[in-house]
Amino acid sequence: MVPDLGRSNFAPGDVVSAGSETTVPSLRRKILKHKQQLGEAYIALLLFMVVYCARPEDWIPGLSSVPLAKIAGVLALVAFLLSLDQIRQRLPREVIFVILLTGQLFLTVPMSSVWRGGAFNTTLDFAKVVLIVLVMVMAVNTAPRLRRLLYIQAASVAAISAVAVWKGRVLGGRLEGVLNGNYSNSNDLAVSIVISLPLCLALLFLSKSAVWRAAWALAMVIMAYATLLTGSRAGFIALAITAGVCLWEFAIRGRRLYLVALTGVLVVVLLVASGSTLGDRLRDTFSSDDPSSSTAYTSSQQRQQLLWRSLEITAKHPLFGVGPGNFPIVSGSWHVTHNSYTQMSSEGGIPALIFYVAILWCGFKNLERTRKFSSGNTQVKLLAGALRASLAGFVVGSLFASYAYQFFPYFLVAYTTVLLRIAKGHAAQPKQTQPAYRTELEPLQADAIEPELTWHRAEI
Repeated sequence: MVPDLGRSNFAPGDVVSAGSETTVPSLRRKILKHKQQLGEAYIALLLFMVVYCARPEDWIPGLSSVPLAKIAGVLALVAFLLSLDQIRQRLPREVIFVILLTGQLFLTVPMSSVWRGGAFNTTLDFAKVVLIVLVMVMAVNTAPRLRRLLYIQAASVAAISAVAVWKGRVLGGRLEGVLNGNYSNSNDLAVSIVISLPLCLALLFLSKSAVWRAAWALAMVIMAYATLLTGSRAGFIALAITAGVCLWEFAIRGRRLYLVALTGVLVVVLLVASGSTLGDRLRDTFSSDDPSSSTAYTSSQQRQQLLWRSLEITAKHPLFGVGPGNFPIVSGSWHVTHNSYTQMSSEGGIPALIFYVAILWCGFKNLERTRKFSSGNTQVKLLAGALRASLAGFVVGSLFASYAYQFFPYFLVAYTTVLLRIAKGHAAQPKQTQPAYRTELEPLQADAIEPELTWHRAEI
């Protein structure tokens, strides 16, 4: 039965469900209802991202004694529990691996022969990532929601990089962050900056305003400069890998060859401007004219010893390790492993390492699948390329830094999960073949909708 297309209800070009009496307003309400699902949980997630990425308690007077991260986490948990009836999709395998990893870490606590209390506190703090990843995967169901998350992370890290360059502490010629948490240590600051750089690049290309494009370009220059000022060899290697993948994704595949020449010029300028600290540290990594006075050489030798020690601990405790956060106690020098993979294996056992690697592998796999659904979708292609560069930089950089308990890598993988679902939603929608029938409903269709919500045009 063909629905009544009277002037009072429809205009030419209105979209209706084939063979149904559904009106355009009702379709619009269904689409909006889908987009508004888990809205409270999403708002709590945004709050948590601001707290985690920008650390306002470190620079706003009076907030240092307020547990902002815990408050945001509790709000996200409550909102998520109250919205369970809205969840229909299955848990992606990467989320299952995050849950299994957390469970494995909790199992190591009673088995630890070093410090059970410390292992429990470390695991309990890490367990918040399960809730955040769950909320992120379930509540971020549209492209605008995903872009807001990426914007918060990219803008926060860019601002912190600028403040670090402006007022940061310089110890031994190396820049350290002005905030605590992920940004206090030079190596952690560098890796945090590097994995956020590609997000800035994607947001630059997605911006329609020339002012915003200039702002993102300036932010990336400052972030790269800050990375070089840290003198972090891990950060530099991660930056090189990230830049290489970005050039491949955006310059070669994206046919923006001018980026190659521009990157070459920026590399020369930034290396000259950042001084000789990084070059000296790279040169002294494997040999030095005066080993006794070379901190870079001493550091590299110490890290080799820590690597062998972490492998030894893994061999002695293959199933449960020595407990999360306990490796410094048994290291012999009160240092972390400086390797995220042996950090997991020595503190959480080989099962923890397997889950950790599986999570990162799922991120790359999601991006590979996303490419199959991104035909003609510039936004998805840009975000997929940026996330691939961020993940590649992290995977390599984490070979030289203990970063397994930080939340950023799990955020990146969750972003890939969301992006894949959005790409699938776009691919499931019918192609627009009749421009004359465009309506105000079509902007709503630009965001990801569940595949089963596919609308057909009625013959008019």
